[in-house]
Amino acid sequence: MRIAIDGMGGDHAPDEIVSGVIDAAAQVPDAHILLVGQKDRVSRPNLPRNVEIVHASEIVGMDEEPAKALRGKPDSSLRVSLRLVKRGEADAIISAGNTGALVGGAIVPVFGLGNLEGVKRPGIAIPMPVDGGFCAVIDAGANPTPKPVHLVQYAVMGAVYVKYLNPKIKTPRVGIVNIGEEATKGTDLQREVYASLEKAKLNFEFIGNIEPHPMFLGKADVLVSDGFAGNLVLKMAEGFREYILRNLGPEETALKERIRKISQGDRLEQAGAPVLGVRGTVIKVHGGARAVTFSNAIKLTATFIKGRLNDHIVEDLRQISWFSKWFSSSKDEE
Repeated sequence: MRIAIDGMGGDHAPDEIVSGVIDAAAQVPDAHILLVGQKDRVSRPNLPRNVEIVHASEIVGMDEEPAKALRGKPDSSLRVSLRLVKRGEADAIISAGNTGALVGGAIVPVFGLGNLEGVKRPGIAIPMPVDGGFCAVIDAGANPTPKPVHLVQYAVMGAVYVKYLNPKIKTPRVGIVNIGEEATKGTDLQREVYASLEKAKLNFEFIGNIEPHPMFLGKADVLVSDGFAGNLVLKMAEGFREYILRNLGPEETALKERIRKISQGDRLEQAGAPVLGVRGTVIKVHGGARAVTFSNAIKLTATFIKGRLNDHIVEDLRQISWFSKWFSSSKDEE
């Protein structure tokens, strides 16, 4: 398996990224890691044998406009990494760089890797810390104006994904982000998706609508949402965590560390968020990630590749191919 790493993306590039790569290379010896970036900055003496440097002369900044950066910097570490996956020279890309550029580079047709068979729109799956573990929220920003069929597919993809993160979850509980539990709540989108998932026989347990606060109590394993609301849930949670930490006094250091650990807000134990539904594996790591996060991301990505995550997504989506025909097959449904 071959994993491309954007060595120049993120707040602590390239040093923290290189350290994470070196650590993971020893723990996943069957992974061939392609460290992409400016050669003079990512090179280190005595790199592990399974690490190869791929030179890329340009860098996409965190604040650059994604489309312009993708078009204007064809030799950036991000574009080169994506190109390796698109050409089949790598199975996956991991980046802590510009989120819009990474997601756009993965899903926009002119740059994109292409969708998996049967997938109409890819989505970002964010693992949110909750009581008893985590809840995957999908979509968290890739598709702000989805069709009902997109959310049905997110439910299927999210259910497959969480079983990789936690093998103890045999039948994921899937809900819809909404303002109330009743089937009649929300917009036409939520109501249509509710009715659809209630009728479908899928490989998960549909538990209906879930408001954000029960989510944190561990009531669901997967929550589906349009990208706009899903991104708001994520940013609201992050903002509230920062508010709490800022308002704790210096004498409450232990409590601060406990909050950081519970929320995983320092990202030390997280391993990034996948863009589900694209060919290859695309992992977005938080911009402030340190070496241990990159190491975790590489190890988790290796698990996805070995376990054929994308193949299982396609297999489960095939089971609802008949169901998707309930929706319009016109071009705007794509």
